[in-house]
Amino acid sequence: MTATKKNLFIGYGNPDRGDDGASYTLLITLLNNYGKQNPDIFSSEITELNENTDILFNFQLLPEFAEIITNYERVVFIDAHTGEIEKDIRIKPIDPTPEYSPFTHHFSPASCLALAYSITGYHPKGWLLSMRGYEFGFNRKLTNKTQALVDQALIIIQKEFL
Repeated sequence: MTATKKNLFIGYGNPDRGDDGASYTLLITLLNNYGKQNPDIFSSEITELNENTDILFNFQLLPEFAEIITNYERVVFIDAHTGEIEKDIRIKPIDPTPEYSPFTHHFSPASCLALAYSITGYHPKGWLLSMRGYEFGFNRKLTNKTQALVDQALIIIQKEFL
């Protein structure tokens, strides 16, 4: 199988739950930096950033994304994390490993890669980029601490993947 594009950034989280919207804010900022003003990443499945890179956003990862990611050489999953993870920003490679969860609405990046491979015999190289969230209440604003981490994560994406 031959990938048609180099990069896919998949952001997930709930922008109406404070810092859980970190990936949404990061992707909107990235699109704005590439001249795409007022992008609506909720309405479209795939949003083009440039000729080599696309963006996909949803409230959660879905098994349906497994087939989509096979069109790319690399996929970066972007999410917020809680204080259970030591680093404020974490970027790590992901292996295609099925992970089973007792929750019906939990699908991990590693499981997405594994499902892609089981369907097509191919999976892109994968990474997980996560930023620490501090408040997850009902509001649409990131805390100042998480916004600073989003700004740092944007630099990482531009340096490492674009």
